[in-house]
Amino acid sequence: MKFVVMSDIHYISRRMMLEGTPEEVRLQPEVSEQALRQACAEDADVILLTGDLTDRGDVLSHEDLIAFLRELKKSGKRIYVTTATHDFDHHKAYTRKYGDTRATFAESPWNEPWFEKETAVYKAFVTEDCSDMTEEECTPDLVRPCTPEELWDMYREFGRDDAFSVCESAFSYCVALDDDTWCLMLNDNFRNEEAKHNVSVTYSPACWRWIRSLVRRAQAEGKTLFACTHHPLLPPTPAYKLGAGDRDMRRAEVGHMLADVGVRLAFTGHTHFADVGFVRSKRGNLLCDISTPSVRFYPPRFRVAELTKDSTVIDSRCVDVDIPENAAVAEASMAEHYRRNMYKDYEAKEARLPRPLNEIVAGLRVKHLYPLVKKASGLAPAAYEEIKDTRVFDLIMDLAFHMLAGDGVYTPDTPEYRFMMGLAAVCDSVIDAQPFYDVRRKTLKGYSVRQIIEPMLCNKYVPDNDAAFDYTVEPAPVYPDEKFTSHAGDIVMALLCAAAIPLSHMLPAAVCVGLPALTLLKKRKLADDPPQPERY
Repeated sequence: MKFVVMSDIHYISRRMMLEGTPEEVRLQPEVSEQALRQACAEDADVILLTGDLTDRGDVLSHEDLIAFLRELKKSGKRIYVTTATHDFDHHKAYTRKYGDTRATFAESPWNEPWFEKETAVYKAFVTEDCSDMTEEECTPDLVRPCTPEELWDMYREFGRDDAFSVCESAFSYCVALDDDTWCLMLNDNFRNEEAKHNVSVTYSPACWRWIRSLVRRAQAEGKTLFACTHHPLLPPTPAYKLGAGDRDMRRAEVGHMLADVGVRLAFTGHTHFADVGFVRSKRGNLLCDISTPSVRFYPPRFRVAELTKDSTVIDSRCVDVDIPENAAVAEASMAEHYRRNMYKDYEAKEARLPRPLNEIVAGLRVKHLYPLVKKASGLAPAAYEEIKDTRVFDLIMDLAFHMLAGDGVYTPDTPEYRFMMGLAAVCDSVIDAQPFYDVRRKTLKGYSVRQIIEPMLCNKYVPDNDAAFDYTVEPAPVYPDEKFTSHAGDIVMALLCAAAIPLSHMLPAAVCVGLPALTLLKKRKLADDPPQPERY
């Protein structure tokens, strides 16, 4: 069975665009439509859309997207969708059109009790001084977003009507892709109520019972079953887990529960990352989570996957979205266009840093940090010469692009890998040596700096973009695990203690004796009870 998986379209209706709408926003519906046309051109009968169909959840964008999907269905393709949190808005009662307005509207006044356009006092919603503007100039052009209940009905022709089993309360359904393959389209709607209380995304109890019954039925009838859902079942990298927090990520238990009820394969989105990962439950059951990038951001891609009944092998490849016809894009590809824009955005943030910090960040090169990491990295002189003039900012941006696109190119045989691993070893050494605050447990959620950085350098397991692999077997690493060590932390603490000795007549003895004692106690604790990141 061959099918297309597409996520995070973030479609914007052209009716949402006013005079003054930025060109990049005007490009967005063109790219979304181009991606869907390319998906229809693929040799696959089914297209699966895993949520965030629109950008703001406004009714105009949903109406226009549905009309476009209806045209695509005329080609004979079957299109099945599930919605997610960008497809409605439970924090606001209205959404604002895109346009060049002088007033900026605050988020918080739009919370419950619902903002009513008829009773709005415009000055309460303006966050800048617009005293010279009229009330009409300050009032936003408001469009009502859809509710989850409305979306369930609006998109019924794209899955619900074809489903052989439906969980109405969870807005989820199951369709037969062919005689041997079933697909669970799972909605994150239970999160809608919990999100107000900063609770991790999950499914309702009724949905769990429904999932369990369908898995048992598939097993009894010899069907291959997999799931599509919006939010990931595991972080694509530790860095994402640290940045997103629990509200934006499911708890590990959700993936464990899906694995334990018998789901072995799931396609997800939300992160905009290309990633193939594995969840191992406490009972030993395995679930493969294949995350698909957004078609609207870097890297603009969707997946084409093939699955056969008599094999546990999934063949998945990513397809880049082409530049839409007549689009004003100067770069050679949409991926290059989005990459350049992302780089410019962060370069602008770097420039806004206070002086002299922005000057330091802009001028920092590998050669400036090399003395700190020379021994820990084991970088050969010839390899160092290749990268010594590389901006550290550019190297960090490369890691960000690798994180999004998957399959980073800085493999262990590259100087960039050795330099960054040496730098991570130095950071870990200093973090673990200082006795004042347990950074790894309390800030890094149990990860070391190396565990955070290494997945952004290269992919040690299944290729994230193009691969055919057995999704029922946890893969072994492609590259051997090399140990990078540093004594920088011990040296720093020794220097602090040495500096304190001449001042021992002025400082309490506890300072001179207590500092090294606390350091030794912490290192002993780390050896006896090393921090462990959450197991997925």
